[in-house]
Amino acid sequence: MDKNLISYAICSRFKTETFEQVSQRYKTTLHKDILVVNIDKEQTIILFQYGVYVCWSVNFENTKFFQDFLGDFCLEPFKQPIVEQFSYEIKDQFNINFDQVILGDDSIFAKIAVSTSLAQNIKLIEFEEKIESTIDKNSKIPTQLAQYGKINLNKKETAKKIGKLFLVKSRVNLHYDLLDTPEFFWEYPQYEHYYDKISRYLDIKSRIEVLNKKVEIIQELLDMLSNEQNHRYSSFLEWIIIILIGVEIVMGLWEHIFK
Repeated sequence: MDKNLISYAICSRFKTETFEQVSQRYKTTLHKDILVVNIDKEQTIILFQYGVYVCWSVNFENTKFFQDFLGDFCLEPFKQPIVEQFSYEIKDQFNINFDQVILGDDSIFAKIAVSTSLAQNIKLIEFEEKIESTIDKNSKIPTQLAQYGKINLNKKETAKKIGKLFLVKSRVNLHYDLLDTPEFFWEYPQYEHYYDKISRYLDIKSRIEVLNKKVEIIQELLDMLSNEQNHRYSSFLEWIIIILIGVEIVMGLWEHIFK
């Protein structure tokens, strides 16, 4: 019989004391930087520091209670959690098809390996949505530049755009190492094939490549805005110089005429 396997992303990251606080309320085990939360014999939650947790056979009430408990430890909480639903069952050979994970091994290490891929997948969805939304909101910038030769933003608006674009880009870059192969597999290399197979199924590698290209688009938008800002400043200085030269000429003529 299939059991539920659901991953949640509820914030950008958790506070540093989160694992300690969770361990005071629940029975837990720490594996590297991954916390295993044992609700009971059947229900397990695997918690990651970067705002994600994966529920194995956890019922609605326990999931809701756990999410509410974590609410006090969220940094940059999302308005709506990102949720990805799968199912799983235990059989002889590990596989994944049609969002159903078939575990050949019911050990907690197998569940951690699978959860790591699912957690990276949902974190990648978070990055993808942030980048896509940012590009959509700023899609008029290159169009305006092509049509009018300038961007229809004043100095303050341009500076704010640069700040927001840089913030999105830096947040993604700052957490990019989360998408690398975790240290957990240095200690348990025999479970890395679980992680690899789920990652291939979720197409994580090619999605990261696409994300990289979209981050480059944001950098290009930053460059456009910076160049526009520099051009405006240069033009402003040029006009000041022209005005000063004009004033000097007028004063020279005035002095020459009325001398």
